[in-house]
Amino acid sequence: MLFQVIKLLEQTEHQIVIIGTCKESPEYTVKSSDYERAANEKGIPFFCTQNINTEEIVDKLYRSGADIAISMNWISMIGDDVIRCFKYGILNIHPGDLPRYRGNACPNWAILNGEDKIGITIHYMDANKLDAGNIVLKDFIYIDDNTTIGYVYKELENRIPQLFLRAISIVEKKGSKGEKQDNDSLRCYPRKPCDGRIEWEKSIVEIQRLVQASGFPFAGAYTYCNDKKIIIKEVQIEPFREKVFVVPGQVIVIDKSNNRIGIAASDGIVTIREGYIEGHENIRLCDFIRSTRMRMGYIYEDEIYNLKKEIAELKNMCIQGK
Repeated sequence: MLFQVIKLLEQTEHQIVIIGTCKESPEYTVKSSDYERAANEKGIPFFCTQNINTEEIVDKLYRSGADIAISMNWISMIGDDVIRCFKYGILNIHPGDLPRYRGNACPNWAILNGEDKIGITIHYMDANKLDAGNIVLKDFIYIDDNTTIGYVYKELENRIPQLFLRAISIVEKKGSKGEKQDNDSLRCYPRKPCDGRIEWEKSIVEIQRLVQASGFPFAGAYTYCNDKKIIIKEVQIEPFREKVFVVPGQVIVIDKSNNRIGIAASDGIVTIREGYIEGHENIRLCDFIRSTRMRMGYIYEDEIYNLKKEIAELKNMCIQGK
């Protein structure tokens, strides 16, 4: 998203004098090499580092003569020596409603928590503090039960460049010190691809939120059926249509005409509207899941037990072979 900010700033009277980044996360489409290319085209210094607080980088930043720096998703704490390189400090954009949503994966956590909006906050950076510093500007993306993380990221991509431009203008024209954050914070920690595994014992609402929060540009929500991994991109939820005795994860609806599978959760049905078998994208789910005797998810204790049996049998075969 900062790549779009660079392009927008080029169209204004602002001059970009240095570009720095670190190694990108797997889901990022813009790579560090793209930033390096942009710097080379402008004939300005470039750096790519995991640690911005070194004497070498601080010297490079100071020599650039920049009045203000803009930042997003830097992976480590930024020290006072770095911040003091800039007359107006560093503006950071945070995809979260500060101070409450502070830290990592805030849009994902907001969807999981059933929030009705996701904040976009531009604030001054405080040395060696996470998402602290006075708030200069805030905007919101309003969401509902159908909002996906992909939609949120598209909105962030569309809004962030203009928000940065507005924030820089506020700082330049008004000399704004921003509004101090209060202490009502909620620390969000990083999410990993394995966090997208569906636990069918949960409620239909929780499962739907997990699917919405785990999709593109992330790895996606998933489950297992027999020995296959199923990536789930879109679901529909509803209460049970009748009184049932059922184990969560049980296949209870097979709609072959629409290629949809209904799975029992703790309090209703989760219908897979869009999904695929990893490594077998050409196979329709209904051609693989053909019986209500099938269930989603591994029973890990049984899998471990069966593996131990197989290992024991192999050992006996090896002994007998000798």
